[in-house]
Amino acid sequence: MFKQNEKYSLIVQGGGQKGAFAAGVLDRFIDVNFDPFSLYIGTSAGALNVSSFVTKQRGLGLDFIMNYTTRDRFFDFNKFLQKQQPMDLDWAFEFVNSGEFPLDLAKGEQYLGEDRVALACITDVEELKDYYYPIFSENWFDVLRATCAIPMLYYHDIEFDGKKWVDGGVSATIPVEESYRRGVNNMVVISTIPQPTEQRAVTASVKDSLDKWKKELEAGLETHISHLKISGTKEKLSEFQKHFSEKLEDIKADYQRLTGPRLEAYREQYRLKAGDKLKLSHWIQDKEKLSRLIDIQYKRVPFSRSGTSHLDMLVSHYANHAEVEQFLLSPPEDVNLWHIQPKHELSSKGLLSQKDQIMEDYEHGFAMAGEFLAEHHNIHR
Repeated sequence: MFKQNEKYSLIVQGGGQKGAFAAGVLDRFIDVNFDPFSLYIGTSAGALNVSSFVTKQRGLGLDFIMNYTTRDRFFDFNKFLQKQQPMDLDWAFEFVNSGEFPLDLAKGEQYLGEDRVALACITDVEELKDYYYPIFSENWFDVLRATCAIPMLYYHDIEFDGKKWVDGGVSATIPVEESYRRGVNNMVVISTIPQPTEQRAVTASVKDSLDKWKKELEAGLETHISHLKISGTKEKLSEFQKHFSEKLEDIKADYQRLTGPRLEAYREQYRLKAGDKLKLSHWIQDKEKLSRLIDIQYKRVPFSRSGTSHLDMLVSHYANHAEVEQFLLSPPEDVNLWHIQPKHELSSKGLLSQKDQIMEDYEHGFAMAGEFLAEHHNIHR
């Protein structure tokens, strides 16, 4: 049962069109007026879902994913391969501002007042470090664009406060640590991570995660080969796959060679058994150590920084995600964490999903929210 005299945070993962799952969860929360939170943090698509939840605009998150991210104007795979059109976030967020279902910024600011804070996680390109900006502020448009600016897919620089910014998921896929830093250790986390079939004591290594991501990417690209009609596109796709595979193997080899011994020692020192909990001070120390290892890696890799920046981001993303998964499995001893996650792999992909897949994930999230509320808030499904 949630208590009125305690602080709670709502933390929402991104994932592009997979964000339909979180949209379903939050719409169910709106339906029953469940909002005990004083801190809201979202990454990427999670920030947009947080925004519509704060304004209590039921259906806005789903509407954006279903009716805008599925349009060719937002992302056209053929044109992207031909380098004719990147992801068009600017066009999409104009609809958030002035479309048929705009985000009610004034209502959100009024609802937050002085007692609540809603933040979007964004990543500093140079530091590969996570920063947190208020969503309901004068520069909300740039903040939301920045948290959703997926490297390699969105070409334009987003600059403010003297820095360049990209997708918050590069540095904090699920920003649980920021909640703790702000003194809110009661956390409701909505993620796209499927429930494990069996309890895992230790998450996969960064190298294993990179291998998995590479296979997912190649599988996704192969799915679209049969749909490509532009002359020469298949050949360009094959060249891209070959080039990417070579670069990824290089970065993994250098990462392992330069950091392997230190990283293994670090893992062994803090390895957890099932059921063990780790204090926050260790979590922060671990993250700083891993960050230093990554810093050593990209300073010594025999490529220019500009040539490997996207791969640096990829390593940063999976290093963080592996750490966050362990946090979710074994939170620090003084954290109360409720994890709302899919029962199985979501039907949607980050992009290029069908509308029926998006709706299926939305309904899945709606159902999981019902189970959560029935168990923890005495509300029937």
